[in-house]
Amino acid sequence: MTEKPLVTMRAEGEATSVKTTVHVRDLEPFVVDEPERLGGTDAGPNPLEYLLGALSSCTTIMIAYVAQDQDFNYDGVTFVTEGTLDPRGFQGVEGVRTYFEKVHVNIVLDTIESDERIAALQKGVEARCPIHNLMHAADVDITATWTRK
Repeated sequence: MTEKPLVTMRAEGEATSVKTTVHVRDLEPFVVDEPERLGGTDAGPNPLEYLLGALSSCTTIMIAYVAQDQDFNYDGVTFVTEGTLDPRGFQGVEGVRTYFEKVHVNIVLDTIESDERIAALQKGVEARCPIHNLMHAADVDITATWTRK
């Protein structure tokens, strides 16, 4: 039996109340915070907003990789990603999930490729995108609309 080639990633940081500073590799640190109405200082996106950004950026990265594999030509991509949740979950109400119930990703490709080729790209991206698959495994109702510019 062969061993799996595992990769370990790392984040470290420090927090004051709900404002957290996160360090990854040798990059500039980023701030995670809550809006003032939730006890934060609004110094950065909250964790769920970062998750939407992570899904969006993971999708666009996978578009680049899958497009290369499929010889799919495009000049750029824009996106809007929205998530819906019941805030009672993180307020401690038992039986209410603490994360998104629904997420919708709207992808607009700058391409002249056909609808069929866009659908094949979408299928390949969704099969390989780690964040998409993590949300799917968590039973988030994740939908997407892919169109051309």
